[in-house]
Order: sequence, then C-alpha cells, then structure tokens
Amino acid sequence: MCVSTITFKYAHLFAVPMKEAGSKKNWVLMLFIVIIMIGTSFSVFLYNDSGQSQVVRYEGIKFTGDGTKWTAKINGRFAAFSFLPGELADIKTPPELSGVLGNRIEIDVTSDANSTFKESIALAQHQIGLVMGNYGVYVYQGFTGNNSFNFPVVTCGDATSAVPVIYFQESNST
Repeated sequence: MCVSTITFKYAHLFAVPMKEAGSKKNWVLMLFIVIIMIGTSFSVFLYNDSGQSQVVRYEGIKFTGDGTKWTAKINGRFAAFSFLPGELADIKTPPELSGVLGNRIEIDVTSDANSTFKESIALAQHQIGLVMGNYGVYVYQGFTGNNSFNFPVVTCGDATSAVPVIYFQESNST
C-alpha cells in the first residue's frame, strides 16, 4: 500500500465538519487571526530596535555598530568594518600605502596555504573583497605557493604599479 493511498484513505478522520450557519463566523475569525499573525511578523522586522546600535564619528564619517560589525557610508556607498579606525591607529603603515592601494581596478591578496591563521586570513581577504567590490575594485585571491585548493600562485614578485599585492603573513607584531 503506498503512502498516498493511506493518506487518502484516512483523510476523512482529519476533516473538520462546519455547519453552514456558523461558516461565515469561522471565516471571519480565521481571517482575523491571519491578519494578526502577518501584522506581528512585519512588526518584528519594521520595529526591531534592540537598542544595541552605537554611533561613533571619526574624521567626519559616521560609523554605526550593531555588535558584530561597523558600517559607514563612504563616497556614497556603504562599507562594513570589523574595527573602528581609532582602534587601528597604533598599527604603523608606510605613508605611501594609500597611494599604492588607491584608485586601482584590481588588488591581489595572498598568503601561505598552511598558515596557522589561515581561517582569519581567509575571512579578512573575503571582507576586503566585499568592501572593495562596492567601489568597483576586484580582489584577486591566491596563495604564495602551490596548494590543494586550486587557487593561483600570487607572490609579491607579481606586484606591479597597476596591480599591487597584499601579502598576509603570520607575525609576532601587526
């Protein structure tokens, strides 16, 4: 005996008989319950303000945090960040860095496939790709050597003035 035969055979056990006179009342009640359920669902999405968002201004840019990330509107587009700029102020970067990375169509990122921090590096590379994609910059990912992931080999030797390479590597300092 197939399942559909069982379902059909015993379907009459689950049928709820309705009286003709009370049928209109039942439909109105059912419609009212459906409207309440839909309204409640939409109110959760429209008015879900947990009070957890923070707003921080840094050099004229408004950053809004939700506990998991910071977002800011930069050059007319939204970008997401893990850290505020002030939290990263102690990291020393060469002054020519913004000139090297700015106004590019493509930026290559690379790391060692067997790095101890491969998961964190992969997340950082992915996030860079998402943010830079908003600004029309393609982020090309690779590894410094042959790998089992079929990713291309990208080294600092591949860097050009048009396509810089960011090399993520382990270190005792940032």
